[in-house]
Amino acid sequence: MSWQNFVDESLLGTSQVARASIHGLDGTRYASSSGFVVLPSEAQALLNGITKDPTPFFSKGIAISRTKYVFVRSDPGHAIYCRKGNEGAVAVKTNRCLLIGGYSDGMQAGCCSAVMEKLADYFIAIGY
Repeated sequence: MSWQNFVDESLLGTSQVARASIHGLDGTRYASSSGFVVLPSEAQALLNGITKDPTPFFSKGIAISRTKYVFVRSDPGHAIYCRKGNEGAVAVKTNRCLLIGGYSDGMQAGCCSAVMEKLADYFIAIGY
């Protein structure tokens, strides 16, 4: 399965994720949904917050696809959660990639997070 298929089928196809992107640990974008352009620098900032220190997000917020989100919480070494009004996003790190997914107004944050984390668990289980 291609990276784009994971975005289209495993994430967007669930109807629990409105937009998604998969990046390498160097910030390189592997695949994304239409119009959801997460910059390599944004992906790298998310990775730094997950693996090192999320403290800067408390005051500066989180930029994803040129949209500023409010930091909600982190699961150190694993994920970052953020929101903007009735929308939000989650970024989950695996051994070799970063999954970023967002939900829209009317969607449930927990459902989006569960879908993102399920795919991340699959990647981790296969060593990716």
